[in-house]
Amino acid sequence: MDPCIQVAIVDDSAAVRMSLRSMLKLDPRLTLVAEAENGSAAIAMVEEHRPDVVLMDITMPVLDGIEATRIITSKFPGIRVIVLTAHSSESIAAKAFKAGASHLLTKGCSAEEILDAIMICSLGS
Repeated sequence: MDPCIQVAIVDDSAAVRMSLRSMLKLDPRLTLVAEAENGSAAIAMVEEHRPDVVLMDITMPVLDGIEATRIITSKFPGIRVIVLTAHSSESIAAKAFKAGASHLLTKGCSAEEILDAIMICSLGS
């Protein structure tokens, strides 16, 4: 059994995905298993790869991160979703948590905060 935490990235920005990918590669506890550029692709990716944790953007084309989070957490209750967004309003946070997100971070947060959230979420898996 693989001791690494399997992580997936969902963001419509290739630059954000690249940055997160680089950060994840530095931590030997983590394995990046897949990436998606919108919520619809995220659902298919989760069905195929079954990651432990998904880093999910909110504002994306095709299907937004809130709805993708709702679908993923209802179909796969063991998968934890960390919403990583540029929006920091209380209403966005409330929608994210109502959809099933385990954690919410703003995109201005540090790599350490993201890694800590992944570790916390993986304990609940």
